[in-house]
Amino acid sequence: MRGGNNLELTICSVSYHNARHLSLNWELADRLTRGDGRLRWVIAENSPEGSDAKLDPDDRRFLVIPGVGEDHRDNYQHTEALHKCFEHVRTRFLLVLDPDFYIVRPHWLSDVLDHMQSQGLAMLGVPWHPKYSDKYRYFPCVHCFFVDLDRIGIDALDFRPECEDETTKLPAVPIDVAARGTLARLLDVAMLKHRRKDYRDTGTRMYWRYRRDPEIRYECAVPVYRLPDEYPGSGNPLGWRSRLIEALLPDSLCYLPKRKGSYVAEGFLDKHKGTASEYWEEFMWRGAPFGFHVRRNARKTERNAAAELDALERTVASFHPGLPADNR
Repeated sequence: MRGGNNLELTICSVSYHNARHLSLNWELADRLTRGDGRLRWVIAENSPEGSDAKLDPDDRRFLVIPGVGEDHRDNYQHTEALHKCFEHVRTRFLLVLDPDFYIVRPHWLSDVLDHMQSQGLAMLGVPWHPKYSDKYRYFPCVHCFFVDLDRIGIDALDFRPECEDETTKLPAVPIDVAARGTLARLLDVAMLKHRRKDYRDTGTRMYWRYRRDPEIRYECAVPVYRLPDEYPGSGNPLGWRSRLIEALLPDSLCYLPKRKGSYVAEGFLDKHKGTASEYWEEFMWRGAPFGFHVRRNARKTERNAAAELDALERTVASFHPGLPADNR
C-alpha cells in the first residue's frame, strides 16, 4: 500500500486562471469531508505571470508546483503539468480533479474510498456528459477521476490526449459487424461518416488501455441529461424518426447513449437558489447528488464570468450551511 491510512487522498489539479475556483473548492471539500480522513492538494500552476487568478505559491492549503514552461508540446500543456503533480503523490488513492468540478456529496471521501475498496474498483469518476456525443462513453474522464494506486500503478497513468501530430493514431470505433448489412441498406455512407467518433481528448489513452481490461474494474457517476432541452443537435432526439434510426445503429454511432441507466432526467441544481446552471453539468451517484462541473470554457465569450462566480459561490454555500457565500 502507498498510504498507511486508506482514507488518505491526494487531489491533483492544474490551475489556469483558477485561484478563485480552487479556493472555493478547497473550502467546500474541507467542510464536507471533515472527520472522514485526510486530503492533500497538489496544484500545478499554469497561469501566466501577471494573472490576477494565479495561486500564491505560499498558500498553505495547497502544494503549488510550477506547471509547464514555454517548451511544452502543443496540446499537451494540461497533461504535462498534471503528470508533474503525480511525482508528489504518496497516498494510495488519487483524485484528478478539474478546478471547476465541485463534489457536493457529504462525506464523499469516506463514501467513495470505502466503496472502491469494497467493490474492488481501480477507478471511479464521472463520464463525459452525453450531450457531447463525439466523446467516449461509460468510462471516467479527467474532470473527476479517482484511482486506487494499489490496482493501477502511478507510472501506468497516462492522461495525455491523442493529437493530430501523433504518428500513431488510435483506432476508430468500429461499426458492429452484425448490423453492417442493415445499415448499408437504410442509411447513406455520408450519414454514417458524420456519426463516427474520433477520440482525441485528455484521458483518451486511459480509455483505450483500460476500458476492456478484465483485471481493471471501474464505475461512473450518472450524468443528468434533460431531453430534449439539452440536446445539442437539431430536431427532437425523442421523436419517432430519431428513435427508429438509433434503434438500428450500434451504440458507437448513436447520438444518445444506449446503455440503460447511463443518464437521468432529474438533477439537483435547480433546487439551489442563485444557480446559473445553463452550462453546468450535474452528476448523480447511488441515487444522490454527487457533483457538478461549471465547464468555464463552454461558450465563455457569451457568459458573464464575474456574475457566474458570484452565483457559484451562493450555490456551493447552499450545500453546506457553514460555508460562507463570499469566499473571495
